Amino acid sequence: MEPETMKYFAEGMKYLSIGLISLVMLGVAKGVAEIWSTVITSVGRNPEVKNDVSLFAWGGAAITEAIALYALGLAIILIYL
Repeated sequence: MEPETMKYFAEGMKYLSIGLISLVMLGVAKGVAEIWSTVITSVGRNPEVKNDVSLFAWGGAAITEAIALYALGLAIILIYL
């Protein structure tokens, strides 16, 4: 391939990978929603475990959100490369 064609191909792949990173964000949003939905269900069934369940829920949500922040950082790096 010619250098000019390769340049356009690389640019297209960059934007395709940024689009795929957005799917990671979708997965993270679904994961966090699942965490809190489970917490609400658990506390609704047994209110005495609220403190125990919420501790693990905050930890799980933080770890899940960390994945989103790593993906966001990668997308920003790819935009400006």
